[in-house]
Amino acid sequence: MANTQISDRHHEYASIDTAPGADGYWCNPVKVPKSQGAPGLMFSRRGGGAGTATIQFKTPETGAAWQDYLTAEDLSDGARLRLDEFGTSVQWRAGVKQGDLSSGTIIIGFDW
Repeated sequence: MANTQISDRHHEYASIDTAPGADGYWCNPVKVPKSQGAPGLMFSRRGGGAGTATIQFKTPETGAAWQDYLTAEDLSDGARLRLDEFGTSVQWRAGVKQGDLSSGTIIIGFDW
C-alpha cells in the first residue's frame, strides 16, 4: 500500500504504512479559526502500527519552520488529545518522521 492523506470538511488525517522519506509523511496542515465555532482541535492516533508519531505547529513568528509539539510515548495508539492552542495564525500537522515507522499502519490527524 501507499501512504495517503484523508481530508474532509471537519478532519485531516494521514494513513502511514510505508516508511516515510526525508520529509516524513504528514496530514495536510490544519488551520481552524475560532470564529468557526470549533471548541478545540481534537488529535487522535489509531491503526495499531508501531512507531513514533509527532504533532507539529507553526505560526507567522516561526516562519516556514515546523516546531515539534508532542512526540513519542505521549502519542500512543488510541490517544485522543484536545488542543486548545489554535487560532487564525496557528497551523497544525501530525505525522511520522523519517525512520519513525517500525511496522503496521498508523492513522494520525485532527478533527474539529
